[in-house]
Amino acid sequence: MSLGADFLHFVDRVHAQHDYETDFWHLAASLNIPVTPGPYNSTVSLPRTVITLEEGIYHSDRTFVKMHEISHALLRDSGIEQELQWQCDSPEEFLAQVEAYCNYGAAQLQMPNPLLDRATRRYGLTPGAVLHLAEAAGTTIPIAMRRVVYGRLEPDAHRAAFLTQRSYVKDVASANVPLEFSVGSRVPEIALEVPTAKLKRVPEAYGSRMTLGTVAW
Repeated sequence: MSLGADFLHFVDRVHAQHDYETDFWHLAASLNIPVTPGPYNSTVSLPRTVITLEEGIYHSDRTFVKMHEISHALLRDSGIEQELQWQCDSPEEFLAQVEAYCNYGAAQLQMPNPLLDRATRRYGLTPGAVLHLAEAAGTTIPIAMRRVVYGRLEPDAHRAAFLTQRSYVKDVASANVPLEFSVGSRVPEIALEVPTAKLKRVPEAYGSRMTLGTVAW
């Protein structure tokens, strides 16, 4: 397994010990991590782990940002953060890797494996699975898209998802699936551009004239 997959396996194991709690405040309390307002979002060890959140985040319902900070604590506890530091050639590369890992971890904490598995069993690797996750977890379509596409970071996965609004590509996530467009591309006929994609019109509650597509094999 890759370090990324190792980390997500660690996150799943710890999360299972806390009954896959998806409420940030309940999970932080269960993990015995104090959370306090602060000037910026951070996770520090003093040596006890403490999370600080900007006032606006602290009082908001933006769960992903908060779960990202728990993910920082788990990355340190897993020992993988230290391995990343050894492998990276520069401090900038190390910080970028840490942030990417914590984004994966945050998505898994917000949409744990049992929830992902139920969605894909019911809908397959389709837009329906993405929309089900977004609704069940109370998250955005881009975050749910990435959870479905990246899954457990399997190296042999072939999955992609994209979101269009009117004639433009709004978001793209891909795991080993080449797409001929990127964010901001103008694609008037997405069904012709990606004939193998499964497409679904997104409910108006998420935005007007949006289409979600998935490709998997």
